[in-house]
Amino acid sequence: METENKKILSIIIPTYNAAKFLDKGLSSFIIDDNFLLNMLDIIVVNDGSTDNSVEIAQKYVNKYPDVYRILNKENGGHGSAINEGVKIIKGSYFKVVDADDWVNTDVLKETICYLKDNENKHENFADAVLMSYRSYVLQRENTDEYPYDDKYITKNGGPYNAGYVDEHLYDFWWGLSLHGVIYNTQFYRNTGLTLSEGVFYEDQEFSIIPMAYAESIYAYDKALYEYRVGDVNQSVSIESSLKRLDHYEKVIMKLIEAGRDAEHFSIGGKQLWFDKTSKFINDYLQLCLIRNTDKKQLRKRMKLFVSQIEKKNTDMYKCVNKNYKVFCMLNKMHMSDKVYQNYFIRLLHIVRH
Repeated sequence: METENKKILSIIIPTYNAAKFLDKGLSSFIIDDNFLLNMLDIIVVNDGSTDNSVEIAQKYVNKYPDVYRILNKENGGHGSAINEGVKIIKGSYFKVVDADDWVNTDVLKETICYLKDNENKHENFADAVLMSYRSYVLQRENTDEYPYDDKYITKNGGPYNAGYVDEHLYDFWWGLSLHGVIYNTQFYRNTGLTLSEGVFYEDQEFSIIPMAYAESIYAYDKALYEYRVGDVNQSVSIESSLKRLDHYEKVIMKLIEAGRDAEHFSIGGKQLWFDKTSKFINDYLQLCLIRNTDKKQLRKRMKLFVSQIEKKNTDMYKCVNKNYKVFCMLNKMHMSDKVYQNYFIRLLHIVRH
C-alpha cells in the first residue's frame, strides 16, 4: 500500500571539502511537488570535511528534515562514503551523486514517478535501472560553445538480462557507470559488495560487480545526472592518472577476484563482467604504455602486472595479453597517444571490417 512516507529513491552524496559546489547540488533535488519530494531520501555523507560543507548541508536538513540527512564519518575516501551510506538508506532504490555534481530537477521528478509507477505494478521490478547523463564542461561555460557532452543510451524499456545488455553493450554503455546507474537497494545489499576504500576508480567496482548479478535490468533514456568536468587538458589528466597506478591495480585485482563467484552471476553476467573488466584493464595498459610520454618508465611494471593477471585468471590474461603485446610494440615505436587515437585505431577498424 502506498503511503506518503514511503521512500522510493535514496541519494548518497559522498562529500569531502565540497563547500564550493555543494549548494548547487543539494538545491537541484528540490522538486515542486511535496508528495514526490518526500519520496526522496538524501544522505550527505560527510567524509571528514574540514571546510563548511556540513554547515551548508545542515541548512537543507533544517528546512527539509524528512528529506535530507547528514552522516558524519572519519575520512576514508569516496568508496567508504558509499559503503556507509548504503547501510542507512531508506529508499527502495538508490543513486550516488558526487558533491560537485547535480541532477536535472525536471528529470528527477520524472524518475521518481517512473520508479513509483513501476513499483506499484510489481514490487522490486528492477535490480538496476540504466539512465543517460550529461557532462557539463566548465571550460565552455563563458563561450558560445554548447557546454554539455551528452552521454545517451540508445535503448529503452526492459526487463533485460545481463546477457542481453552485454550483447548490446555500446547501446547501454553510458548507463553502465556510476553516473548512469540506479540500483535496487535490497538487490545491491544482497550482493555483499564492499567497495575498495581510500582509492580512486572504485566506481568501476560499483558499476561492474553488481551488474553481473542483475537479472532484471531496465533502461530509462532520460539524462538525470549532470557531471561536472573541470580541467579537460589531456596532459593534466594523464599526469594525475599516472600518480595513481596503485589505485588502478588494486581495483583491477578486486574486479578479477569478483569473477571467482561467477557461478552465482545471472544469465550472461559472467560475460558482462568479463567484457567490462577487460576494457578497464586495456584502458590502464594504454595509459601506461601509450598515453604516458615517458615510453620506458613503466615497461617493467606492466610486464609484472600482466603476469599477475595470468596467475589470477587465465581467460582474462589471454584476452588482455593480446592488446598488451600490441601496446608494447607501439610503445617501443614511441607512438604518441595522438597518433594512436587519430590514425592507428581508425586503421585497425578499417582492417577488421
